[in-house]
Amino acid sequence: MESLPHSEISILIVEDSKTQASILQHLLESAGYLAIVANSGEEALEVLASQRPSIILTDIVMPGISGYELCKKLKKDPNTSSIPVILVTQLYDPQDVIQGLECGADNFIIKPYENQYLLSRIEIIIANRYLQQSETMNIGIEVYFAGKRHFITSNRLQILNILLSTYEIAIQKNSELVETKDRLAALIDQLSETNEILQKANDDLNHEISERKRIEEALSQANTKLNLLSSITRHDMKNILMAILGYHDLAELDSKDPAFKKYLIKETDLFSKLANQIEFTKLYEELGTYGAVWKPLSIVKSITFPRSQEIELSISSEASRYEIFADPLIEKVFYNLFENSVRHGGNVSCISISAKTDENALHVFIKDNGSGISDSEKKQIFKRGFGKNTGLGLFLVREILSITHISISEIGIEGEGVCFELIIPPDSYRLIQT
Repeated sequence: MESLPHSEISILIVEDSKTQASILQHLLESAGYLAIVANSGEEALEVLASQRPSIILTDIVMPGISGYELCKKLKKDPNTSSIPVILVTQLYDPQDVIQGLECGADNFIIKPYENQYLLSRIEIIIANRYLQQSETMNIGIEVYFAGKRHFITSNRLQILNILLSTYEIAIQKNSELVETKDRLAALIDQLSETNEILQKANDDLNHEISERKRIEEALSQANTKLNLLSSITRHDMKNILMAILGYHDLAELDSKDPAFKKYLIKETDLFSKLANQIEFTKLYEELGTYGAVWKPLSIVKSITFPRSQEIELSISSEASRYEIFADPLIEKVFYNLFENSVRHGGNVSCISISAKTDENALHVFIKDNGSGISDSEKKQIFKRGFGKNTGLGLFLVREILSITHISISEIGIEGEGVCFELIIPPDSYRLIQT
């Protein structure tokens, strides 16, 4: 007997997932079949009360009536017993096969499946349905499996279809397992090669770390010796300078010549500058000696300096939220900036610290209400030796900040006060954790 064209074959889809049901419906209709959808076992029974589909394709795991229970009901009903039932499931073990035979199912399809496999399985069911209709049902047999008693009423064709389907799935799973095993073996080989590369890289890194530690220890020892030499030299120079100053004072007392006294006054000024230079070497020696640390900008509130009682010092709430990564001498930076305002700003009565961020940096502003700096001097004030005093204060500020890549410039307007801007890179500032 020739099979019917697809357009005359209707397939009832029983699937509680509306998404899966829509996908199946689209697949079957694209193949030319008439697809009917029921979203539960109960809804499927309602459809079957008025329609007789050619095939029923049902999910097993559903709320309410399961696929097994639905199949068993249909096979017991003379009106629906001849309709082939295909069980669709994600489960797969021998118990599934037994339950499928027990409820009289005609075939199994395991999720996930390829579309062509599903369509070919439907074609087989259609081709065999006439043979199934002509075969006499067996009385049934009892079987025991996994400690349970089962009663099988499926005919020989149903059993054969189930077993062939099961065998086909087993071969497919075995092929997938072999492919997976081959891929796993290849992956293990790759991982082994990668592990060897990583091991070598780790050995090289450990060697590099050891070498770096050795170099750091040597540098530390050299730095210690240099600092000791600098300290001894500075101490000796100060002693010699003190002796010279003593003789200078004696010469000043004994001299009656006004011209000679002028020379002595110039000498006094030079001795003072030399003493400042010697003291500066002590400060400069400490630059970078210790690792950078995180310091809150609010430390400015604890800094005191000459005539500080005359200055109103304020820091904005925004600036107080941040801490910066800088050399431990950062407090010396703020001290020097404040002292610069007091010493050179005229009648400075207040100094304010504010901050703002952009996508590239934190900008910190130290502003006073003094006389400000002329445009011609803005780029000169950070050079060593420039200035009205020793010319070392702002130079030292720039050197301390540069250790952690913080830049400084003066952006104020002459007559409206000094405004120093510190630009702090993204990796050198952060919000204070509360």
